[in-house]
Amino acid sequence: MPILLLIQTAMLLLFWYFCFRHSAWHRNWLCKIILFLAPFVFGCIVLWLDLHHLPLEVLRQWHNAFCCFSTLVVLLLLPQWYKLMWLSLTALPVQKISENTKLLFTTLFSVIMMLAIIFFFALYFLWLDSLSGYTQGLRSAYLNFQPVLLDFPTAFFFSFSCYFSLGYGAYYPYGNWFYLLVFLECLIALINNGIIIFYAFHLLFERK
Repeated sequence: MPILLLIQTAMLLLFWYFCFRHSAWHRNWLCKIILFLAPFVFGCIVLWLDLHHLPLEVLRQWHNAFCCFSTLVVLLLLPQWYKLMWLSLTALPVQKISENTKLLFTTLFSVIMMLAIIFFFALYFLWLDSLSGYTQGLRSAYLNFQPVLLDFPTAFFFSFSCYFSLGYGAYYPYGNWFYLLVFLECLIALINNGIIIFYAFHLLFERK
């Protein structure tokens, strides 16, 4: 089983690298969207095959390894997203856009970049919760610290709190994989804000 998971992980990373470096990124929007989603779809297909064809005892025994693989599948959306946004930005006729339009577009672009990370991690939390049941997830101070049946609004609110470092209030995580996701979101939030500044600078001051 470990060899199978290592092979699947290597195949996923190689396929992601192939998609990330593919020349079709510079073609039409359909090609961009396909390349953006292709590694995620590939990983989902591999997970679906594993979950439906491997014995239940094996899945339970290697539960953590499957959580790790599934987390990698969804995290690979991030570099794809940044490349998609960068190519969209560089395709704009910057020299023909007025300064006011640039400012408005930069504000909108920054909000979209932040909301995308919050949305992605909300999906990650839902994904991991569905894989692990009540062994991972959120607890609520309002429910006597009992596990919460996670839905999208709750996951999005918790992801928003993590992104902006608001601290744990109504909900807090439990389980090592949820701890890891919270750590990754806080780390990626800092990186994402730096990328937003770089992208915004390019849009506002690029003259070529």
